[in-house]
Amino acid sequence: MVRYFGWRVAQIVPVLFGVSLVVFLLIRLIPGDPVTTMLASRATPQLVQQARDQLHLNEPIWQQYWDYLRNAVHGNFGVSFFYQEGVWPLTVPRIPVTVELLAFASVLSLIITFPAATLAAAKRGGWVDQVLRLTFTTALGIPSFWLGLILALYLGVRVKLFPIVGSGSGGLDTLYHLTLPALTIALSMAPLQVRALRSSMIEVMTADYVTTARACGLRRRFVVWSYLWRNSILPLITVVGVNLGWLIGGTVIVEQVFSIPGLGSLLINSIATRDYAIIQLVTTVLALLIIGANLLIDLAYALFDPRVTLQS
Repeated sequence: MVRYFGWRVAQIVPVLFGVSLVVFLLIRLIPGDPVTTMLASRATPQLVQQARDQLHLNEPIWQQYWDYLRNAVHGNFGVSFFYQEGVWPLTVPRIPVTVELLAFASVLSLIITFPAATLAAAKRGGWVDQVLRLTFTTALGIPSFWLGLILALYLGVRVKLFPIVGSGSGGLDTLYHLTLPALTIALSMAPLQVRALRSSMIEVMTADYVTTARACGLRRRFVVWSYLWRNSILPLITVVGVNLGWLIGGTVIVEQVFSIPGLGSLLINSIATRDYAIIQLVTTVLALLIIGANLLIDLAYALFDPRVTLQS
């Protein structure tokens, strides 16, 4: 386990190098000039040229990337064009907000997934199963930003049950403020998870060891937890791992909808202002989150199934 963990950590370096290179090249293909955006109405040709020289934007692209990499190794990720300060102190305080939102949304999605999938599998073919499948299939086609707006309108504005902006001041207040955005993400994640867990549970229900457990008179709750859920959870873990990138991408949009000061809202605002330094750092941090989450997914395989071995 330790050797596998060290091997996966060692893989982070080339992955981050590839991410930084791709992002560095792609953001320079975005139409628009960051200097013109920064200077706004003061953007005369002389000032634009002077600013481009000061920001080293007139240098060859390979030289710009080499300078960025060399500075990043020493912990210097550049200065924001728009905010006129270092991007590191701008980005770091927003990381916990995004992580809390992702964690809360994942927990809510599992709270929705397990009861719904269990009920659908137990009533397979019946009207309850059909209603659940239709409901979650419909939810799968709803864009996360539209779903967030609907939840904010009804649960936030009309019913006034939850706040619709901000991330709270810590503790329970943070959970209270993040409930609507986390629920938005969870409802977007749940359909695929319910489908995977339902199919797996239906297959496990026909296994001989489940039949034997029921014949021995074991309690239904014990059979569901120890036999059904534990032996059906691997496909669910796979679905979660495959959709991690989509999950984080949806979080970026949801943060903007609910005005949450996380990495997603910072990234979208920086794209609008062509703030190269912030875009590069935020995408690197998001890539790290995906890598870390994938590592946890792999470790979860070994945790829930002793037959799975982790080899470097």
